[in-house]
This record gives sequence, C-alpha cells and structure tokens, in this order.
Amino acid sequence: MPTLFQIAYNGAMVLLMGLLLGLERQHSQKADEPLFAGFRTFPVIALTGFLSGLLARAGFPWVLPVALAGVSAVAVAAYFVTAQGKHKGATTELAALLTFIFGALAAFDYLIPAATFAIVTTLLLSMKAPLHQLAEKIQEGEIYAILKFGIVSVIVLPLLPDRAYGPFNVLNPRVVWWMVVLISAVSMLGYVLMRFLGARQGIAVTGILGGLVSSTATTVGLSQKAREASSAAARYFALGILIASTIMYIRVLVLVVVVNPELAYKLLLPITLPTALGIGLGIFLLRKREETAEARLEVKNPMELSQALQFAALFAVVLFAATAAHYYFGSAGAYVASGVAGLTDVDAVTISMARLAHDGVLRPSTANASILLACASNTLVKGGIAFLTGGPPLRRVITPIFAGLFGLTIAVCVAVAMG
Repeated sequence: MPTLFQIAYNGAMVLLMGLLLGLERQHSQKADEPLFAGFRTFPVIALTGFLSGLLARAGFPWVLPVALAGVSAVAVAAYFVTAQGKHKGATTELAALLTFIFGALAAFDYLIPAATFAIVTTLLLSMKAPLHQLAEKIQEGEIYAILKFGIVSVIVLPLLPDRAYGPFNVLNPRVVWWMVVLISAVSMLGYVLMRFLGARQGIAVTGILGGLVSSTATTVGLSQKAREASSAAARYFALGILIASTIMYIRVLVLVVVVNPELAYKLLLPITLPTALGIGLGIFLLRKREETAEARLEVKNPMELSQALQFAALFAVVLFAATAAHYYFGSAGAYVASGVAGLTDVDAVTISMARLAHDGVLRPSTANASILLACASNTLVKGGIAFLTGGPPLRRVITPIFAGLFGLTIAVCVAVAMG
C-alpha cells in the first residue's frame, strides 16, 4: 500500500486533473445546452475513481467495478435526458468516464500516464472547432490513403521478419519499414499543418511547412509562381525557397536523432553552420523584400501507399549501394553513393548512413560527411531548379544565395571527412 504522503500527493494531482477537465467542459458548454458535469462534478468523479482504486488495493476489489458501473449509469441517464433535446453529443459523458479511469490509474501508482492522458484529453476537447475545420478539409481519398497506410504499418510491420537478408546482411525488412513510417510521419506533420492553415499562405509560412513535406517540391512550386509574379516579388519567393531548403537541414538532424542519437551529437555543430547561414540569409531577404505575396502550393499526400513503397525501395537501394561501395572502395565509395542519391532524396541517404553508422559498418565521420554531401547535392539541385524555372528576377536573387549555401555545406563536409 502507498504511504500517506503518496496518497495525499496522488489525490491532489487527481483533484487537479478533475478540475482541469471540468473547467474545459464548463467553458465549452453553450448557454442553452444542458450541463451534465462541469467544474464541480468532474473533480468529484476523479476522486471517486481514486478512492475506489485505493479500496480495491486495500482488499475490496469489488468496489472499483461497482463505482465505475455507478458513474456509467449516471452518464448514460444524463445522455438520454440531453438526447431528448437538440443536443445529441455524448462527449461530456465519455469524458466523465475517462476522468474516473484517470483517478483509478493514479490510485494504482500510474500517476504520470493518468496525468498525461488527462492533459491530452483536455487538449482534444478544447480543440473542437479547429479539429472540425481540419476534418472538413480532409478529402475522402486522403482518408483511404491514411487507412491503408495504417493497416500496413500496424498490422504488417509486426509480421515482417526482424533479420538481415541479402549480400552484406544489410536489408532488414522490419527496419526498412520502420524508416518508412518515420519519414511518412514527419512529412505528414507538414502536410496536415498546410491543410489546417489553408491553401493560401504567406510565402514564409509556405516555405516552413513545405520544407517539412518536401523542400524540392516546394522549390518547384514557388519557382513557377515566381515566374508568374512581378519582378518586385522575386526576393519574397526566394525567401520561401530558402526557408524550405534550410528546414531540410533541421529535418535531417531530427531524423539522425531518431535513428542514431550518438551520431546526431557529432553532426550537430557541422549541420548548424549551413542552417545558421540559411537563417541569416532569410532574415536579410525578409528585411530587403520589396513586395509581399501569397502562394497556392499543392503538395501530394505523403501517406499514399505507393509513395511509401517507393521510399522503402529507395532506402533499401541506398543502404545496399552505400554498403557495397564502402566495402569495395572505402569511404570514397560511400561518398559517391550519397552524392548521387542526394540528387533525388536526402531522407533515404540520411537514415541509411545513420543506420550503417549505428551498425558499425561506417565510421561516424564517414556517415556524417556522407549526409552532408547528400545535403549539398540536393541543395545544388534545388538551386538549379530555381535558376531554370523561376525566371530572371528570381535567378538574380537565388543564385548567390544557393551558391553560398552549397559552398558552405561542401566545406563542412570536407572538414568532417578529414576530421
């Protein structure tokens, strides 16, 4: 049994959880809507769950299910009463049952999970309007894509063999698919934010969110818009492209942190330099812009199953090619593989090199230099896209910017390789 101090502390936390949920429910209730439970009732429900849990631990296990049944009966009765009117929702009633469960969890010393879920529940309840707006913007095809990807990730992933196959024993089906889930999650974050904030953005915001989804696609889209816009807006479109390219460096670091935290620590300083340069140049463009603009940027749903499978294939190819090249040609082979692969996709190179360094196939310096080289080659490609697609006004602005970003990334890459 817990001590008196633990009971008092956990009880106080349970009371706060009930007050938090009750405050949100009372604040969200409309004037003409009947109130089942609010700022006073929710703390009582939470304490009921907590005390029932304590009695169950003390040798009276029947108290907990009986108390839960009682709270459930009250919630069901309240729902039937309110359902007679125009308000048909059962959100408050379900929140009351969850509050009881949170209190019971705290009684069984699961205070941290209970408090975490209570905060998350309150956040979801308070975001009713934004979540409804987001649901309206999500199309039917996107729902099907998310469901298909969820089935493949949740059901298929555990069934994949967790062992290495093929030459050099580097292709592990479960690891490959874990990387697909990771990349899709990062890309989906930016995609959902873009849909949540609306199609028309300020170009700076478009650059940030587009960089989370695909900095290359963002560069293509903004370069095409720059050709159609006035020459005075060239600096502003260049700002969006630069922001998306700078976000790429941050995204790369995040991926390495997830796959290989020790390697990320060694990559932190080298990748900070081009990131800082991009931020500095972005501030300069923001201050020097002559005109503001908006952009309607269309990006593909990153949760499409076909895209996930394509990335899985690319990741496997890069992983195998880098391993084979390093085996036959040493560090130079890994650099060539990374530089070539980085022309199309930095993410695949990043997680491949981080994984190979984690498995001891590559030295940390070789892996980080390869990642930086992929960033440099991808930056070169995006600079070329902007140069060829954006028209003369954008070309004059973007060329020195990307030349500096590419040059600094190459210099850092060489320093890491030699270090």
